Amino acid sequence: MIRIKVIRASRLVLAGTVVLLAAALAVLAFRYFGSRAAPVSQQEYTIGQTQEAAAVFAAASLSPREVVFGAPQENEHTDPQAEGFTVEVLSTPPPSGGASPAPGQQAAPSPTPAVRRVLIYHTHTHEAYEQVAGEEYQALEAWRTQDQSHSVVRVGEELARCLEGLGFEVVHDCTDHEPPRLGTAYTRSLKTLEGYQDQRFDLCIDLHRDAWDQSMTAEQTVAVGQNRAARLMMLIGNGEGFTEKPDTQANLAYAQQLTDRLNQMAEGICRPVLVKNGRYNQHLSTPSILVEVGHNKNTLTEALNAMPLLAQAIADTL
Repeated sequence: MIRIKVIRASRLVLAGTVVLLAAALAVLAFRYFGSRAAPVSQQEYTIGQTQEAAAVFAAASLSPREVVFGAPQENEHTDPQAEGFTVEVLSTPPPSGGASPAPGQQAAPSPTPAVRRVLIYHTHTHEAYEQVAGEEYQALEAWRTQDQSHSVVRVGEELARCLEGLGFEVVHDCTDHEPPRLGTAYTRSLKTLEGYQDQRFDLCIDLHRDAWDQSMTAEQTVAVGQNRAARLMMLIGNGEGFTEKPDTQANLAYAQQLTDRLNQMAEGICRPVLVKNGRYNQHLSTPSILVEVGHNKNTLTEALNAMPLLAQAIADTL
């Protein structure tokens, strides 16, 4: 009986020893693998920080940029050149409260820009061109007519048509401002313009026909494709003689830009910008320009042939 009891006690001791050994091994294993896990966790944290920093850097380095251009007796007949533009580069601030789009998502589209609007009018409505076969008209006096299908008004109609074909919204005002006296036409065209003060225009054009004189020795037309086009000229008023003056520098800058673009398209199509005393109603809106389309020795067809180029140059510069 005693022998049997001793054997059972030994087995109990052995079993206890095995349990203790197993527990000790478990503790050692936990400590070992725990110490191995810590560096992995730290590595993941470091990668996360690096990715976040890279994202911040990318957002800052891709900040959009914009270029800002900054841009000096009422008759029409000196050719000073406009000074060069000053260019300033400015950082565009990020949208207020806007978060970067999530991966795989596109940013919200920009608002559709407003349709560009142009006002065309004529202070000297009766100005007309050389009468040739097929382009005859009833003249009030030499190179002047009330027939708007043969006067500078017809040229304005063609410019309006070309601009509309390029997506512009155009108001072509055909009011006759000359009666009762040519010398006071600007007073009446000013009243016409004042009637549009509640509307937005990106450009105002007083369209004229120039007067030929003996100083005009250059070729009076320029080849445009298979056609001959009348030469153009921009006229800007400096406000001399008036209390309320136009923004001459801005108008001059745009006139020079338009002139340069036209001469890129067809060399010599545009004469140098002319700056004259007066304001030519250019104080009501900026940019405002007076455009001379050919002169009285040009034909109506030559004047009309220049309008597609003028319209495209306006589209390129506005």
